[in-house]
Amino acid sequence: MIGSADCTRQPGIRSPGARAVKSRRIALTATALLVTSSLPVLAQGVTAPRLAIFGVPLGASDAEIDQMARTRAFTGPMLSNVCRDGQVCSWKVNIENIPGTEFISTKWGHRTLPDRMEAFSFAFTAPPNEHRIWSAGSDQTFGDQYNVSAAAPMLSDVLAELRQRFGEPVRVNGLGRGGAELGWDAKLWWLWDANGHALRSWTTQTTNTCHAAIGMASVEPGTGALANRNVAPVEPRAFLLARQGNCARAVEVGIAHRQGHVYKLKVRVIDFQAGHDSQFYTNRFLNEQRRALDAQRSSRNRPDF
Repeated sequence: MIGSADCTRQPGIRSPGARAVKSRRIALTATALLVTSSLPVLAQGVTAPRLAIFGVPLGASDAEIDQMARTRAFTGPMLSNVCRDGQVCSWKVNIENIPGTEFISTKWGHRTLPDRMEAFSFAFTAPPNEHRIWSAGSDQTFGDQYNVSAAAPMLSDVLAELRQRFGEPVRVNGLGRGGAELGWDAKLWWLWDANGHALRSWTTQTTNTCHAAIGMASVEPGTGALANRNVAPVEPRAFLLARQGNCARAVEVGIAHRQGHVYKLKVRVIDFQAGHDSQFYTNRFLNEQRRALDAQRSSRNRPDF
């Protein structure tokens, strides 16, 4: 839980009014937070590629999601919590009912067309940070393995586009031989360190750290409850694992295809560094607010027995 954090070192990212200080250690009661030489939420790294979903990059605001949704003909009104086909939805959170912590934690949407289905989800940083995207994902289906729709892209074109956007993947599993994971013919991963340099090797440690962190930090587009998942405000574990694996940013892609036609495509993009940095300031803000509220409670609710 957020309440267990006792953070005494500031990362490089600034929240409003925050000052940079020299390095000191971060301590957690149960687990340590990720500590890196950090970049602002808006930064994509010196050499790292732009990570985006449907044209909306990590570090963007919710206004850019609305613009993307209009471009892709999501015509329904924005709803809160309940998401219907063709609408953009949001999940509002008030952390521990503490004043000043209410924010839109996630925005997501899905739409079904005669030849395809597509869904997206974006997770945001919590107060007092700027409201920015740190994790995002998309799902697209084009029929199924027995009836691939005419709108399905070619596998060769998808792979060429992925390499053009992200470079060579650090790991490819199942491509050309099937059986990467249940329901997927291929899985591909890209990883970058805090300086924007692509990782070139995948070891057992990578599986136990970066791969596990991706599973924890990824959003899940669609209609289910996981569509509003966002670990940045409350869960430090993913960022600890990312630090241990030296992966500051990540992309994971799943592909299902038949006879060279892609009928299912999922893309996940994550900025672990931005998520960690925002969590640091959220923790500090929460601790300050808790102390103030507890002082008020102590003066107001005196023992009477």
